[in-house]
Amino acid sequence: MTTAVRWWIASAFARTPLARRSDRIQARALILALALMVMAIYPATLVSEQTYTTRAQSIAAEASASHSVEATALANSTAAPSPSEAPSTTFLARVRWTARDGVHETTTKVEKPVKAGEQVRIWLDDQGKITGAPRNDTDARIDSFGVAVFAWLAIAAVVGAMMAGLRSALRRTRDREWDRGLQELAGYGGGSTTRTP
Repeated sequence: MTTAVRWWIASAFARTPLARRSDRIQARALILALALMVMAIYPATLVSEQTYTTRAQSIAAEASASHSVEATALANSTAAPSPSEAPSTTFLARVRWTARDGVHETTTKVEKPVKAGEQVRIWLDDQGKITGAPRNDTDARIDSFGVAVFAWLAIAAVVGAMMAGLRSALRRTRDREWDRGLQELAGYGGGSTTRTP
């Protein structure tokens, strides 16, 4: 590995007779690509910070528009049908709770299995309707990290595509150079009638 790195560095910056012009171009392009990959961390971080700020504001707005109440499970919870690839099981329970406008009863998702008579926390929106639990700061950070990784991978994909195109072009150039070299060898060596003594 170390020998390979030294070779690419020597090909890029040193005038070694073993390195062809195409080798120097490829070596310099590789170093530039690696530098771009490292520098891509900065814009990905900026995108991540912006995403976190936006998500945090959205989560704060969601949290202010909902509140939790204690409800009573009227029956044992049941596992809701879910795809086999679902990472976790969803549970449903018939619950009852009391609000300012009276007693309410409905079937809703619960965080864990509950038995009849147990207390369970549910979330209501400003209209008193069942809603999901608001997201928290951890969710915002996870979202921002995912966006940062995606942004970096997108830049890396562009750089990788450019390197692949360059390698393909250089390979064609090397093939043509080999063809010319073989033609010259065939034309000037081994019994050729075209070569003057």
